[in-house]
Amino acid sequence: MKCAACGSPRVFPSRLRNSLERLRHMVTDKQPYRCHACGWRRWNDVVVHPDSHDIRPEDLRTGRVPKPVTSRDLDQLDSSLS
Repeated sequence: MKCAACGSPRVFPSRLRNSLERLRHMVTDKQPYRCHACGWRRWNDVVVHPDSHDIRPEDLRTGRVPKPVTSRDLDQLDSSLS
């Protein structure tokens, strides 16, 4: 799924805001989705298995992949513990 406003693939299910939205979610097969890039929010059919290969679990919140830990980083941790 891509954002209708900006075209970003960073569109994820949004939290239900109130009891009216919870009722709508239970009655219909729709769910709110939000774009993490521009803030766009809209109700759409529930997507169980998105086909987007652009998103990896490690960059869902920050949009960046964490830097891998090097052996130097581990050595610095060992030296600070002793």
